[in-house]
Amino acid sequence: MVLVRCPKCGHVFEVPMRKGQGAYYTAADFHPTELHEMVMLAIRDIVSRTGRGAMKTEIERWLLARGRRVSGNSVSGRLSELLGAGYVEVEYTRVQVYDEKSKKFRFKRTPRWYLTERGAEYLRARGLA
Repeated sequence: MVLVRCPKCGHVFEVPMRKGQGAYYTAADFHPTELHEMVMLAIRDIVSRTGRGAMKTEIERWLLARGRRVSGNSVSGRLSELLGAGYVEVEYTRVQVYDEKSKKFRFKRTPRWYLTERGAEYLRARGLA
């Protein structure tokens, strides 16, 4: 939970934050931009070429090869928005146990990105598939 203060009335309210599920605010009314489309095309091309999910660095290189310079933070933000809207999905490939006694673990940050059926349908509808 995050506390947010309204800049107009000053009311404070809680906003649920769902770690690992993407930018939740995009699910309701999401309109992909050109960069979102390019990220989805990159994922599609990388997955079809390699047979496995796309890593963020591979997506960045794909964009750069096509003349689109973006920061790693920008790509992370677009991936989070696409995940929250259901256009892509993420798979974490390794789990690391860091406390055997209490059985606590965390994902190693090697996420692999895939297009969902919704993402593929969007690209087809836009004539990008």
